Amino acid sequence: MKCLVLTGISRNVIEELMRRNIRTVELRSAHNVATALKAEPGDCVFLTPARINDLGRGVSGLIAEVTGKEIMSQSLFYQSPYYIEESEITVVRLKLRPKSLGRMIQVKRGAFLETIEGDVVEMSYFDAR
Repeated sequence: MKCLVLTGISRNVIEELMRRNIRTVELRSAHNVATALKAEPGDCVFLTPARINDLGRGVSGLIAEVTGKEIMSQSLFYQSPYYIEESEITVVRLKLRPKSLGRMIQVKRGAFLETIEGDVVEMSYFDAR
């Protein structure tokens, strides 16, 4: 199945999603935000702890369905006696419903800060790598 790929997600977050203790993931890294902006409710996403440069055939992760999306901007201010600094970031919150564990078959990457997509198969515990 075709899925949007979110990389660098901590194993603890993936495990909490699988246990259904959390349902919303807040994405801040630029490449994940670019991918999450394309996600719509009903779309399939693949969350993996692998880094973006390590994506390839055989990478495992969690397949989940997007049930909601929220886009926010957050501003951070830092002040010293000599200057004031402001930083603004875009954050995407995805509400997810876990479906199964999966393994990547093929990765489709665009240019820098474009959507990362992949072909993913559902994996049972008895599947060989």
